[in-house]
Amino acid sequence: MTKTCPRCGASFECLHSPQCWCASVRLDEKTRRELAAHYSDCLCPECLSAIASGAAVEPAEPLRGR
Repeated sequence: MTKTCPRCGASFECLHSPQCWCASVRLDEKTRRELAAHYSDCLCPECLSAIASGAAVEPAEPLRGR
């Protein structure tokens, strides 16, 4: 299923299952809570990877249509 990332506006594919690419991204519990507080849907691979590497959950300014 094609989704739009609520953090940056990019389109990406989501399997919405345990086999989805996001299942391999490791996040600590604090980061998971922050994501749930800010977003109600999936983030794209680039945003989720950046957050897993230490980027802010919420970008300084919204990124649109990369």
